[in-house]
Amino acid sequence: MSDFRDRFGLQLAAASASLLAANSADFRVRFGLQLTRAAGELAAARRPLGAPARRGWALRLPRLGFPPEHRPLARVLALRDFRVRFGLQLTRAAGDLAAARRGLADAPAARRTRGLRLPGALIPRLSRPIIVGLSLTAFAGTAVAALALWTPVLGDSRFGEAPPTVSASAPPQDQLSALGVLRREQSPADRSGALASGALRAINASTSGVRTNYIRVLAGGSTGFVLVPVAERRPSLASPTAIPDALCLYAVQSGAFAVNCYTLAQVRAGTARNIAFGQVFGLAPDGVSAVTIAAGGVEVSAPVQNNFFDATLPAGPTASPTVTFSGAS
Repeated sequence: MSDFRDRFGLQLAAASASLLAANSADFRVRFGLQLTRAAGELAAARRPLGAPARRGWALRLPRLGFPPEHRPLARVLALRDFRVRFGLQLTRAAGDLAAARRGLADAPAARRTRGLRLPGALIPRLSRPIIVGLSLTAFAGTAVAALALWTPVLGDSRFGEAPPTVSASAPPQDQLSALGVLRREQSPADRSGALASGALRAINASTSGVRTNYIRVLAGGSTGFVLVPVAERRPSLASPTAIPDALCLYAVQSGAFAVNCYTLAQVRAGTARNIAFGQVFGLAPDGVSAVTIAAGGVEVSAPVQNNFFDATLPAGPTASPTVTFSGAS
């Protein structure tokens, strides 16, 4: 292979072959991954092509998108510019996808593996191969993003409540800017730790739009602490006021749990804290490296990691500890 153009053509050819060979359960995923990888190679290599050739020499193809029968396809692909090969590959892939999606629900399984006939209305014009590529890449990216949404079991059916809804949306930008723990990627430890702690079973019907991809385990040990951003925390006995875009902090110990939900303003003010299991714990914004917790005439200091702090007060828990930040920029 001489350069990326030939490799790109092979990538797209493989995508079409995978589409035709795959079954109804997984062809969209394989197709999306192939096109995403191919589009990435194209985007990375577009910069050196600073002076595109004139369009006057471009191969004129029939409206159906295939070269004349007396000219073998392999010869056309070998002699013409990569943009023609790109258009041919994307045309076939787009037609295969459209035909497969239309007949997927009612076509017998034996017929799906055979070659697909491409109606003229479904074949894009090759004069705009880049537009076709962008359209297919957008479809592929949407499919992959939707499949990436984490959908664990939330709530506890023993209480007879409907499970809370799940949201693929991200927290507001001001929360992302203020809390580095939300900006980092969710790790396998976040998912396994949240499940093991039992915190996800404690999310009840007072919560809607759980942003599962932004669930973070803040600390482990005898007490597990899990941050759960949600689209809305509805009024409840514990919190009579609704909180949009709430930051809910769950503490779990030996099957018992404590939860409180906060606004970003409370996090910045040092009032996003709770007392449970003999500990004071809460959230702090970026730039805070330590906190001083004062209650009942006793002060203790605690470091801040993952925008989270916790400490045990020698005098025992009190109703309203005061939290002071240090190291804030």
